[in-house]
Amino acid sequence: MVFWDLESKRQSIHLVFGVLFAFIVYMLKPEQSFAFLLGGAALTLLLSLEISEGRKVPVFYWVVRHTERANNKPGSGVTWYFFGVLLTFSIFYFYFNVPKEIIVASMLILAIGDSVCTGLGRKLGRRLLPKTQTKSWAGSGLGFLFSFLGASVPLANIFPPEQTVTIALIGAAVGMLTEAYLRKLNDNLTIPVVSCAAMSLAAYWLGWIAI
Repeated sequence: MVFWDLESKRQSIHLVFGVLFAFIVYMLKPEQSFAFLLGGAALTLLLSLEISEGRKVPVFYWVVRHTERANNKPGSGVTWYFFGVLLTFSIFYFYFNVPKEIIVASMLILAIGDSVCTGLGRKLGRRLLPKTQTKSWAGSGLGFLFSFLGASVPLANIFPPEQTVTIALIGAAVGMLTEAYLRKLNDNLTIPVVSCAAMSLAAYWLGWIAI
């Protein structure tokens, strides 16, 4: 297997930009974060449609051509990413008043966990998870570990260590289970929504946040 193949490039870009976008959302005020995500969703959808019609949009076209899977619509991955995070932000911040740090943690679970699970799992994994055709114990285990560490960073700013560990463990575990088994929907949509819901419910049931 070639180490630096199409999927490796794709997952590397997914990881870098996913972490970057999570940092941007964390640093901005809530209304600015929402505007950033809404703009990203609209822009990537427009560019995806332009490329689908044969137009070679500078930079974006090169990235899509070198990293997009052959059976996917051009730019669909990043478009689904923005819509998934935008939906997560809209539901949990504006409706349930969940702290933004939990939403950022779900973004990091998507960016880190999905990239590590898919990228390294293809190269290191030999034993597959039950009832899956492509997801390995090694890939999902590494995805869980690194997404737990990533999610812990924003959570540590609002929770004490024991609570941070508990919430991050739950979010990472649910995120990786979603990535492995909820395959009928795009995981850029499902992982942030489901992992954020799991962390929010855990923190609420344990009395650590009020919803």
